[in-house]
Amino acid sequence: MTVWRQSGLVWFGALIAAGMALLTQILLARHFDTALFGALSYAYAIAILISTFAFQGIGEVAIRHGGRLDPRHCLRSAAGFFAVATLGALAWILAVGNPETKPVLLGSFLPFAVVQIGLIAGMIAFQIDRKTIGIALWPVGFQSVRLTVVIGIVLLGGAAITVPIGWTIGLVPLAIFGLCRLRQAGEWRTREDKAPRASITRSAFPFSATRLLEFAEIQMPIVLAMPLLGAAETGRITASLAIIQGLLLLPIAIFQRLLRPRFHEWARDDPGRLRRSALIGTGSMLAIGAGLGLLARPFAPEILARLFGPEFATAASFLDSILLLLPIWFASIAINATLVSRRLADLRLGTQVVGVAILVMTPLIMGPSLGTSGIIWGMVGSQCFLLVSGVTLLFFDQPKK
Repeated sequence: MTVWRQSGLVWFGALIAAGMALLTQILLARHFDTALFGALSYAYAIAILISTFAFQGIGEVAIRHGGRLDPRHCLRSAAGFFAVATLGALAWILAVGNPETKPVLLGSFLPFAVVQIGLIAGMIAFQIDRKTIGIALWPVGFQSVRLTVVIGIVLLGGAAITVPIGWTIGLVPLAIFGLCRLRQAGEWRTREDKAPRASITRSAFPFSATRLLEFAEIQMPIVLAMPLLGAAETGRITASLAIIQGLLLLPIAIFQRLLRPRFHEWARDDPGRLRRSALIGTGSMLAIGAGLGLLARPFAPEILARLFGPEFATAASFLDSILLLLPIWFASIAINATLVSRRLADLRLGTQVVGVAILVMTPLIMGPSLGTSGIIWGMVGSQCFLLVSGVTLLFFDQPKK
């Protein structure tokens, strides 16, 4: 199967998963009021940020070394990352406390964050074994569980707290399967019979941090909106970003899921091929993002009103502005996904920190009086910086193997 056919299959799976995720968001937005939907989205974003930092970096190291790692060392590292992420989230919540923040709802998402280790493990296993169908269908599996739970809650008139509880219980079987699948993975590579001597924690940290910051690029506007603009506006921003997140699955599916093992391999054995692939991919994503953004912009108000309800139509200007950013965001994902060598991963962490700092500080400096403008300009500045820095790192730096 050619790379283009594999990309098409993975993207098709990502689209199905995105459709389910969007439908889940729509049902939640219509079942709860705007403020409660905003509070629920805020708690979900915090939980996903915690699990991303805790588990994604170890997954990247597993991909690099074909899964031949000591499970006990991996578990120890994951526990440390999870503790740090949880304490960081708690510090954030206490520092920017908002009267509309619901502590019980936030706490109920913590088990859901733990379950994510199995979902991440399943995807890593399919990537290690280069099982394209598995990469394509795995997100469909857990998104279908989330959607089924929400349909049940809507039909039964459940409270908001039943959402994280239902998701946690429903995803446990998939999480167990993902962990078992990862344990069986890793037979595709014949070289390097032993696990790496370097610390798993040291190797995983740059990837954990950068994957956290990558996810923060889409979730941080929600986290920022809660203390700055209130729960209702957070709900409207969440609705807009749900649509954007669905579009972003195109570069994510291709560059962060399908081609990730190849990038690790090329970074070690063929840096020239890696650079050529990065150039072609970045140019393609820039063009595709521009086309999708221009096509969607005229319909922004209608999309929000029809999908989420009339009360969300006021977020059309926010969605309209972010759609202009779409080509830069597409290209940024493509170029930064190729920075996987140890040296470039470390350097990329520095640029990601700066990028997210721009994203966070811009709305804080501009203040809540300007509404969503500060968040929009923060996203624009962050993605432009990440695109330029990604190109600079890949094409003007000489990475070491």
